[in-house]
Amino acid sequence: MKFNVKLENVEGLEKLLDEKIYRKALQRTIKRMGTKFKKRAMKEVRKTYNVKAKTLKAHIKEHMSKASNNGIEWRFSVTGRPVNLIHFGARQTSKGVSVKVKKGNGRRVIKSAFIAHDSGGHKRVFMRKGKERMPIESKSTLSYPQMFNKEIIDKAMKEVEENYEKEFKHNLDYYLGRLK
Repeated sequence: MKFNVKLENVEGLEKLLDEKIYRKALQRTIKRMGTKFKKRAMKEVRKTYNVKAKTLKAHIKEHMSKASNNGIEWRFSVTGRPVNLIHFGARQTSKGVSVKVKKGNGRRVIKSAFIAHDSGGHKRVFMRKGKERMPIESKSTLSYPQMFNKEIIDKAMKEVEENYEKEFKHNLDYYLGRLK
């Protein structure tokens, strides 16, 4: 995830100010807007999907660095494979396993599924591949990157765009106030 923000009416601002002050204000603004983006995106994902914030946060990486065009770059990435159904409140019932993937929907029973420990000792939801006892397969659903769909990213970007100018002005005032 990469986004660009264009500042308007500040063409000569960089030349008027000390380069160090301008850069610090810009860097602090980008970092705060990145954090705001991450929080909003996570909040939107959690409104839709039945996933814990701690689990979601473990799959998110953010990084800030200097860009090649003498600017500052903030990166946001989500990693992960398809998530086993055990992470969506799986409960064993007499007919199978009950799970709730989306918050708006009710619980759904997956017939003939069962909860067991895998070879690593972790609980998982499994189903048999045929009538025989073996082989069994792990039941998974969408991955964490798939949860961050276009609609969720757009909502988070809208909040960043609305607050960027105000945040930059605040940070610029802060660093200029420290000069006195």
